[in-house]
Amino acid sequence: MYKTWFGEVENGKIKVSDDFAKSFKNAWNELNVLPLPFSILELGKEVFKSEKEYYKVLRKVAIQVAEEKVNFEIKREDRYAVILVKALDELINTINLLEEKCEDIEEIKESEITVELKNKIKELRGLRVEIEREIEDVLAKIAPNLCEVVNPIIAARLVEKAGSLERLAFLPASKIQVIGAEKSLYKAFSRMRKGKKAKTPKHGVIFQHPFIKTLPKSKRGKMARFMAAKIAIAARIDHFKGELNEELAESVRKRYEELVRR
Repeated sequence: MYKTWFGEVENGKIKVSDDFAKSFKNAWNELNVLPLPFSILELGKEVFKSEKEYYKVLRKVAIQVAEEKVNFEIKREDRYAVILVKALDELINTINLLEEKCEDIEEIKESEITVELKNKIKELRGLRVEIEREIEDVLAKIAPNLCEVVNPIIAARLVEKAGSLERLAFLPASKIQVIGAEKSLYKAFSRMRKGKKAKTPKHGVIFQHPFIKTLPKSKRGKMARFMAAKIAIAARIDHFKGELNEELAESVRKRYEELVRR
């Protein structure tokens, strides 16, 4: 029995596949039966009635399989980025904790342990830089527009908080604006339900962007809303594999400059 992209061939008889994409991916034959004792094109012409139709269907199936592979790779890189961000956060916490302990030890006594601990902290800082670079490389590949609007690290944190690039792409701008500030948001809502005054957060993860945190408090909300809207567009373009749109990042920069001048 021989496997072709459009079905199986056995004793000269063709069993046409009911799933060309599946048979395309499984069209592999043992080396001891190669070369095939028939022309795939000639058999294909029998199945599809003409050479033109044969290549038309083959092209369509090949594109479908290629798109499936691309989507799989994007999703895998997506999960990889999420894991890297979580590892980065744990590493940052570890470094901060060890630095505090090192200071506590130095206040009591200078020792070889203190020196060794400092060296380990230095190594961990180096590892932090490596992880950040890896995150930047991954996000630049799977979410170029998102990286242009914000930056790779903030983009990665948005993807991590949303759960995936796909989930982020389907979130409204209002939710993207407060990603990372959910606890404060729910706490404010809880107070409001009790009839108490409460301020809802104006921004979450995106506050880390210099276009927001360098503005006066009175203007941060406006910038956060504008940026969140552009992030939503960028995430959708990236998820649906659109082209790089440099105008998105440029509009964010112009909006920031407008708010600075006011």
